[in-house]
Amino acid sequence: MTKSLAQMQAEILAVNIEKGWRKGPSEVSFGEAMALLHSEVSEALEAWREIGMAERTRADGKPDDVGSEFADVLIRLLDDCDMFGVDLAAEYERKIKFNRSRPYRHGGKAI
Repeated sequence: MTKSLAQMQAEILAVNIEKGWRKGPSEVSFGEAMALLHSEVSEALEAWREIGMAERTRADGKPDDVGSEFADVLIRLLDDCDMFGVDLAAEYERKIKFNRSRPYRHGGKAI
């Protein structure tokens, strides 16, 4: 079964409350939230540097690879959207509509 972003966001909030990471709306500053999101992206890069795209699980059962770090990025992002009142699905639709209107390889930058 595929979950919607709203369903994932509600599940993340429930788990974070259950595990003591969230009590209410915005409990960290916007800057702190972005730093924590960035830390998850950095952990994905470190996992890729260590093992590439291979799967890895630590002795305690915790997934510790690029895929699990990407999941952490999504979890943190959806939690941030909940804290700061962002409807990510609506923002995605708004942004992809604009991106479709852009010319091919707009900006002339290298890949």
